[in-house]
Amino acid sequence: MRKATQKDEHLEFNEVYDQEDDIYYVTLKTGEPSYCVEIDDMIVAEVGMFTNAFTGFRVLNYAKNRAAINQVYLSGKLKQQILRRSKKSENRSRQAREAAFDHALEKVLA
Repeated sequence: MRKATQKDEHLEFNEVYDQEDDIYYVTLKTGEPSYCVEIDDMIVAEVGMFTNAFTGFRVLNYAKNRAAINQVYLSGKLKQQILRRSKKSENRSRQAREAAFDHALEKVLA
């Protein structure tokens, strides 16, 4: 299992790859409890219980789906799907989370 912590200008995030289950976890360090929303059969979004803002995501079957997710991300659809599923929160907080999301996903797909 690989674990790393990255620091964005706005928010820190953790990334963990569970090789045994083939799941890549990215979680923003917001401190907010979250629930999961299934985006499709490859992506599960984590959404804050209080703010309904994006707090992380999981890539299921990462080794198998990495190329497909990369194509979806490059088209901008993945970000739109995840952010559409979470309700709007305070604008500044949302922008920071979106920036951290972009940075985290670029790191995962690198």
